Amino acid sequence: MKKTYRYQAHLIASMGLLCSGIAVAAEFDPGKADVLLKAGKAKEGYALLAPHEDEMAGNVDYDYLLGIAALDSGSPDKATLALERVLAVNPDYAGARLDLARAYFALGDMERAKTEFEAVQAQNPPPAAKSVIEQYLAAIDKKLNPGITVTGYLEGVAGYDTNVNTATAASQVFIPVFGASLTLDSASVAARDNYLALGGGLEIVKPLKPGLSLFAGADAKKRQNFFKDTFNTDNLDGRFGLNIDEGANAFRLAAQKGVYDIDDRLNHRLAAISGEWRHTFNPRNIVSVFGQYGLLRYGHDKTGTDLSYNDVDQSVAGLGWLHAFDDYGKNIVFASIYGGNENTVAATVRIDGDQKFWGIKLGGQKSLGENLEATGSAGFKRGDYRSSNPLILDYRRDHQHDLSLGLNWRPLQNWVVRPQLSYTRNDSNSGLNDYNRIDASITVRREFK
Repeated sequence: MKKTYRYQAHLIASMGLLCSGIAVAAEFDPGKADVLLKAGKAKEGYALLAPHEDEMAGNVDYDYLLGIAALDSGSPDKATLALERVLAVNPDYAGARLDLARAYFALGDMERAKTEFEAVQAQNPPPAAKSVIEQYLAAIDKKLNPGITVTGYLEGVAGYDTNVNTATAASQVFIPVFGASLTLDSASVAARDNYLALGGGLEIVKPLKPGLSLFAGADAKKRQNFFKDTFNTDNLDGRFGLNIDEGANAFRLAAQKGVYDIDDRLNHRLAAISGEWRHTFNPRNIVSVFGQYGLLRYGHDKTGTDLSYNDVDQSVAGLGWLHAFDDYGKNIVFASIYGGNENTVAATVRIDGDQKFWGIKLGGQKSLGENLEATGSAGFKRGDYRSSNPLILDYRRDHQHDLSLGLNWRPLQNWVVRPQLSYTRNDSNSGLNDYNRIDASITVRREFK
């Protein structure tokens, strides 16, 4: 019998059910459930199929549709019952066996999941199915035989930035309190330049027991402008914490420290604690709740001026959602919303005072081929400051818009080439903080897994 790796219960097969000797309600059309599943509406498909289980259980096409609908709507326990019935009638139905393995994996039954995945693997599946099986088997092996894992990357970047100093493009800014325009020096006006950057990162994970592990990692990046070297940057970030995996729920708790230099001077440093909870509703939908509390402390600018009046304690919390359109995770969309506060702590506070902010971000990834994906994201952030700025005779308000488009090309295993174009527009009622920025870059990354 021909092996099937994707469900084949299309409209013709579904109509065959209606013509069989099984008594079904006149209004029940399995073809409708098939259409819903193909459209990614697993819950609606399951709601249509489930009421007829007593009368149609044992029919291979119906049971397979029911199993897929149950699995993709977050009920792997019900999926196993339907898919086991399929295999009892047709043991060579490779697609059903693959999805049964996925259901066992979702239930946390790693031994049975491994057995079923290996059974499908032995049948010489197509490359796409083989890749998915290998990923699952690798994940199962990590759960059954936890050991220290080390991952990392090295990357080089070449780019062009229209605003390397994140400044206004205007050479003069009107100051309401003076009733006149202020002429800015060249360092306070947007400067454009080409740049090169080198970066790398490393993370080590040490399992303590199934579902619990320690991690530690660091990332570093150095950026060198061609001409505006007073705005060269260096940043180093480190972190350590706990990963907790409890089936559909995963938690990550971390402590982190970061430093950011401009022109070889400490511009600011951050010490923070953060946490994230992720819940997997089904293989295609993940939601998250995240938060961070940090101490942001400033150093000096390139002239040696003390910047500590910008010191703040920062808190942020948010919600996120990710949806995959396929089992391979190559076609996804994501969204997040967040909000927070910056509370000034310096003896002499910044002129705008505390800040409340909130933002949203939307994005996605689309597969364009076996080794190529298009990516994109858009974001908006609003910041409202709490102290009236005496220079503008008003409370400062910032509306920041971000847009990014790129490609991920994988010419070789563990190599990624990423061209990217990003745009930032900060619309502020404070002329000194009103700016535009365009950054075009290409990144070549080597990953180590």
